[in-house]
Amino acid sequence: MRRSIRIVITVLVIICLLGGGIFLVKQKKKELGQTPAYGARPRPVTVAVAEKGDLTLEKQYLAVVEPARQAEVSARVIAGIEKIKVDEGDSVKAGDILAELDAKEVEHSIEAASARIEQAEAELAGNRATVKGLEKSRDYWQAEKKRAFALAEKDAISEAETEKTEERFADILGKLSAGREKSRAIKNQIRALEKQKAGLAARRNYYILKSPFDGIVTRRLADPGDMAAPSKNLFTVQDQSWVKLAFDVPQKDLPRVNKGMTAVFKINSRTCKAEIRLMHPALDKAKMMRAEAWPEPDISAGLNPGAYLPVTVRIKKLENVILIPESALIAGPEGKGHVFAAADSSLTAKPVEILGRAADRVAVKGIDAGSRVVENTYLGWALLSSGQKVEAVQ
Repeated sequence: MRRSIRIVITVLVIICLLGGGIFLVKQKKKELGQTPAYGARPRPVTVAVAEKGDLTLEKQYLAVVEPARQAEVSARVIAGIEKIKVDEGDSVKAGDILAELDAKEVEHSIEAASARIEQAEAELAGNRATVKGLEKSRDYWQAEKKRAFALAEKDAISEAETEKTEERFADILGKLSAGREKSRAIKNQIRALEKQKAGLAARRNYYILKSPFDGIVTRRLADPGDMAAPSKNLFTVQDQSWVKLAFDVPQKDLPRVNKGMTAVFKINSRTCKAEIRLMHPALDKAKMMRAEAWPEPDISAGLNPGAYLPVTVRIKKLENVILIPESALIAGPEGKGHVFAAADSSLTAKPVEILGRAADRVAVKGIDAGSRVVENTYLGWALLSSGQKVEAVQ
């Protein structure tokens, strides 16, 4: 009896296990039947519509505002500073004195040259009087010589007296010639001393530092008692009545950025323009070329020297071209690239030629206006391929 019961229980357990297994298999098949087949569901992508329009090609640079003129004022001589006449922020006119240096040494030299000139002039005046007296003696003895020769012809005087008169006349002529030569020498000496004095007077001006033009003293780097030297900058003077915008253009941009183009910038939300008037003739060590744009004077009033200012250089305007977002372009080498065009719920990779870029738009050639192009997804272009089924979302 017990054995029969065990057999029945065993059979029931086996039946329950088989039934449970069959139920689980059916349930799993049902779940699998509800799962979509792999690749059957289209991938959602964001698309943009290619449009036809105009595109202005631009380049952005960071410019620094510089004064039209700036002078670093230093001394031409080594000397102590006696007086400072200006301070930072002072307005100055051309020729205004900025500082005075100790010029005692050169002043003593000027006084000594003046004294030597006065002495030479006094010596010249005395020599001129001597020459004038010799000229009178010459006239007298010349007449005496003629008279002696006339008397000698009549045997009225001896030959010795005639020779004595002639010797006296010759002596006077020699002294007169020497006196005149001395006058010429003194005159030459006076001219040399006057040139020396003029040079010293010009050198005296080196001890007075003046403003080279109308402007503002923006830096003062000296105090009374300091030593001035040719290599030491003492003042900076700026002419801020007109400013310029200076920026560096990379070598790769030089074929497109040229003198005469327009640089656009903003002052307090107001859009302003300035012409590029200068491109420096050589690159610097960083392979950059300095460009200078000069706003009109009325615009310059709103710009502070030393400030940084973004500028946009307008290079070229492309008209009636196909425009797509920058995010829809897969850039390639040498102005080439690709886009994924979404048509009939599938993707097609199309090569395009890049005509230009500005802001977040690109002008391309190779697709038509109205084409829908895929914008870059979060995971990038690696998940997209030509012929793939997609669901376009604009």
